[in-house]
Amino acid sequence: MSGGPSATPTEPDSRIDGLAPPHLRRPARRQRWRKVLAAVLAVTVVAGWVTWYVLTPTELPTDDREVIASGVSGQSLYVGMFSAPDGFERTLHLDGVKVSATASAPVTVTPWLCQGGTVGVTTAPRQFCTTLEDPEGAELSTGDSIVVEVNGDEAAIAEVDRIRIGFREDLRWGTHPAGHAGARVTLIPAGS
Repeated sequence: MSGGPSATPTEPDSRIDGLAPPHLRRPARRQRWRKVLAAVLAVTVVAGWVTWYVLTPTELPTDDREVIASGVSGQSLYVGMFSAPDGFERTLHLDGVKVSATASAPVTVTPWLCQGGTVGVTTAPRQFCTTLEDPEGAELSTGDSIVVEVNGDEAAIAEVDRIRIGFREDLRWGTHPAGHAGARVTLIPAGS
């Protein structure tokens, strides 16, 4: 039975025309690192901008005026240090007010939020303020002010520096100088 071409066994073709997966080149490691580096740089720039935006709220109004005030030892004297001006159109959520002072004798200097009014120098701030409260956790807006209460049991001269207000406004927060450059408060002995 020979006479014709002999059949040779053939291996089955594992590829069927058109159904073989194409050969894909793997991207070079250098290209992957460039993409990763570009993504890290983009995230860093965006995070830096967001941080800058959040930590740089608009400055608060200041002036070069020094308030001169005098009172009697043993009696609280209230001195206006910052007043939200007309057109302020901001609402500040206060974290607190920082006050520093030097004095010739022991005195206490306490900041207060005067809502609905302003104070120059007085011993009776409630005549000028709708409410007088601790500024920490309160809101300050147009028509409100910050006053400091100065009190000492003996004669003293106190130099109060410009106040710094810690606040949050929308997504932004910070602590900024505000109001008058300072105050010079003289307390004289009672009965003098």
